[in-house]
Amino acid sequence: MKKTWVLAAVLGFGAAGTFVLPGTTYGQSAKTLRERDMDEEIKYNDLPRDVKRTVDKERGNHEVKAFYHVQREGKEFYRAVIDTKGNDQVIRVKPGGDLMTEQEARDISDREVSTRARGGARTAADVGARREVRLARDESDGEVVDYDRLPGKVKTEIGHLAKSDKVQEVVRYKHRGTTMYRAEVGQGKYTRFIRVGENGNVEGVRGDIDPGEVVKFDRLPGAVKTKIGSMAKSGKVDEVIEYRRGNHTFYQAEVAERGGDRTYFYTVDESGREVEGLPRM
Repeated sequence: MKKTWVLAAVLGFGAAGTFVLPGTTYGQSAKTLRERDMDEEIKYNDLPRDVKRTVDKERGNHEVKAFYHVQREGKEFYRAVIDTKGNDQVIRVKPGGDLMTEQEARDISDREVSTRARGGARTAADVGARREVRLARDESDGEVVDYDRLPGKVKTEIGHLAKSDKVQEVVRYKHRGTTMYRAEVGQGKYTRFIRVGENGNVEGVRGDIDPGEVVKFDRLPGAVKTKIGSMAKSGKVDEVIEYRRGNHTFYQAEVAERGGDRTYFYTVDESGREVEGLPRM
């Protein structure tokens, strides 16, 4: 019994006699964990693959109003607000894809989450939180702007190209001294980035923020061409964009849906393997 008590005492205290909280490492205090807390809105493409699968399964045919990456009291999870055309459904997902309850996550209430997603009162977690604005290599001065307050011609053209898909975000930025607007539209493989000048002229539609380089389908590497062809099935490959990320090359195919009016994007690496999305620049 005495040996057991001594062993328990050693396990419960650090080498210098400092008490170690369960779930923390030596020298890591509860205050440190609280200081690392975050609650920031992110995009669908920023979700881990396993989280995407769970979210897509839970939402079914419903749109998602907002996604959040949360770290609270040492717990990390992702939160999605699903628009059910009534009371919003809020789900919380662990990085590995498992669902967790509000109580297990020690999260704010579903009602408060829904209010935030509708653009209502801000919580303490919102203060100082600012979503990262991604820009291509030759772009600068990017800022998120309200879709409803866009110049008339810009808003009209983006709405026309978005069709029935939801406009997730609009970024105003500078490209070689010219003001441009980039709208992120749709979700998942239907996500596309529409670029419109301040005069309302369309500058391009791509599946990523980087314009990349257009390559002919017939000139693609064998494995890449075969994979894209198999994924496109009966759809028409309208365009293929080549992207370089460090020492790797990725190919993204824009495919027109057969018998429909939607466009979706498939991305493969240089070996012909499908990837979830292009790595951040």
